[in-house]
Amino acid sequence: MKSKLRIIVLAFMALFLAAANFYSQESGNNSQNETQSQPQESQGQAEADSQDEDAPDVYDDQYDYVYLPNAEGDQFINVRLMPNFPLNYGDKIKIGGQVTVGYGRFLNTWLAVGVELAFGYNPTIGSNILTYIPMSVGVTFLPAYKKFEFPITVNVGMVATNYLANTFFPGLYVRGGAGCYYRINESWSAGIEGFFTYMPQWYFKQPEKNDYLNLASVSAGVKYHF
Repeated sequence: MKSKLRIIVLAFMALFLAAANFYSQESGNNSQNETQSQPQESQGQAEADSQDEDAPDVYDDQYDYVYLPNAEGDQFINVRLMPNFPLNYGDKIKIGGQVTVGYGRFLNTWLAVGVELAFGYNPTIGSNILTYIPMSVGVTFLPAYKKFEFPITVNVGMVATNYLANTFFPGLYVRGGAGCYYRINESWSAGIEGFFTYMPQWYFKQPEKNDYLNLASVSAGVKYHF
């Protein structure tokens, strides 16, 4: 019995010593691996730091920032003064004038929509005056180069015309034009535009009275951007 107990104790001690020896070997290997990996990690960190030092700062002045004069959501108010040259009626209608006030909002950097109110007049024979008040919505395509902008605009709406005691409302108002503006600063631009305007008068119950007026205009205008 004692011999069996002695054999069990010796076997247990041998197993314990073997396990301790195995554990010590594993610990030594792990320490060696950690010692070898630390220089590599330090070297990798040093290389990363060196690359970060070589990389340019995103806030460095060497970067060229692109300035967009117009962006989505930008708005503007424009005012134009223009002479109106009648293209039909011969010498019955003389050169007149027109003032327009408009508001626009950009859908993106090159496209804007807006509304416009205008008042125009043309003298006629007999020292009479033809007057018209157009109200329209418009779409403006606006390519730009540096500080120069080249608006191409189409407006469609209705117009009230008056001559002597005769008032016609609503009449159709269609106008198209193009021009060039110079961006003075962030808030102001000024330029010139040329327009063609078509204002028909259609009498559906008396089609023999149908008529129309064609006008050519050259405007000087300013825009306030905000």
